[in-house]
Amino acid sequence: MGALRQNWWLPIAIVGAFSIPLLADSYSQYVVNLVLVNVVVAIGLNIVMGFAGQLSFAHSAFMGIGAYATVLLMSRVGLPFILALPLAGIATGLLGFLVGLPAVRVRGLYLALLTIAFLSFCSWVFVHWKEVTLGSTGMRVPRVSVGGIPLATDQAKYYAILAATAVMVWLATAIVRSRWGRAFVMVREVELAAQANGINVMTTKAIAFGISAAYAAVGGGLFALAIDFLVPSSFGLLQMVTQFAMVLIGGLTSIVGAMIGALLLSILPELLREFRGAEEIAYGVLIVVFILFMPDGIAGLLRRRGWLPRPALLSRRLEGLRPGISSTGAHGLLPVRKASAEGASQR
Repeated sequence: MGALRQNWWLPIAIVGAFSIPLLADSYSQYVVNLVLVNVVVAIGLNIVMGFAGQLSFAHSAFMGIGAYATVLLMSRVGLPFILALPLAGIATGLLGFLVGLPAVRVRGLYLALLTIAFLSFCSWVFVHWKEVTLGSTGMRVPRVSVGGIPLATDQAKYYAILAATAVMVWLATAIVRSRWGRAFVMVREVELAAQANGINVMTTKAIAFGISAAYAAVGGGLFALAIDFLVPSSFGLLQMVTQFAMVLIGGLTSIVGAMIGALLLSILPELLREFRGAEEIAYGVLIVVFILFMPDGIAGLLRRRGWLPRPALLSRRLEGLRPGISSTGAHGLLPVRKASAEGASQR
């Protein structure tokens, strides 16, 4: 009974989600579809940046790879969308893992520069590899059907995008609650403590990159379904800034925060449609304001108000280390050594 009382909102949310196509017009439905796409993309970025603590500017590049891979698997290989989407996600996830292996050997500014270089390289490929991507002229997405049902309208696409988003949200929740999620956070907080607990730090960071890239690719495939046309500019620096704003405004280390940020930043361009060029300014101002005055994002505010549960502590061992840890992990050495000395004296 307690669980039912706590999740009283779930049946209402399900009924509301399935009722949206009955109430929304075509354009409003298109915006709702983009909100769901951005939920998947923002959750993926939050995994690598929030939970694993790695600064990556390559997320929009992985989104573009997933979008083009999904369309190419459908148009040139002949796979149905329901197979092309997960295959593109898996392939891009493996690529993200391989990119992450050398990238995670550096930190801070150097990691940011490496991922920016990868984004620039992918943007160049999207534009100039015309035999595959058709360059700046763009690529039309073939007609999609699921189970013999054509997805010709935004309302029909919504249910497919909603189902994929629900699966990805459930999977992300399972990941962050698993030993991998605990490993991500431990590596982010105190790498020395993670190594002492038998965690391979470099492999763990690379896995976070791979999972994040897979989420970006699935989001890219859903993006292709939603807009029916791909151009390289859709996966450039502005897309990356938008994704960063989603995560920072919604709240790092929070699945719900990523969803809130995706909702707000998907609606904001519609509100600024009459003011051309105002999107970049608005994103920059919002990021600065939230970094200075609300670094935990909206999810942090909801936690302080008691409307969201606080994240559970990883373990008793990490609980003893955490008071001396800074956001960068630089002050974690002294508590770790102290704890190691106490453990040695007990043995």
